Amino acid sequence: MEKKYKLVAKVPKTPKSAYDHGRFISSLIEHQIKHFHEIEKLLLKPGQELTDITKIKTELQASEYLKKMTALLHPQGAEKPRRVAPPRKTRKRAKAAKSKGKGKTKSRRGKRKSR
Repeated sequence: MEKKYKLVAKVPKTPKSAYDHGRFISSLIEHQIKHFHEIEKLLLKPGQELTDITKIKTELQASEYLKKMTALLHPQGAEKPRRVAPPRKTRKRAKAAKSKGKGKTKSRRGKRKSR
């Protein structure tokens, strides 16, 4: 059954021009980079080099840095998801289902606990 809502807003598809590798970064992305840089200072071990964020000027450079930092913050997300094998059907269940109807079983339907 499909739900009907009073107000449904249609969202247009994102145009291909929405992401441009060579476009300069916006102030929103710039601030996000600065916040990640502060976290990078705390997370890196001694001897590792910090990323020079003053050289990040384009959306491509920003996306590469943000991807690197996200993988550093969430290492479990950096791994590729594994495919889960479908569950196997066992023969024991099939035999148990067949044998249910053969023997008499007690029904608890009519019995109630006394109060």
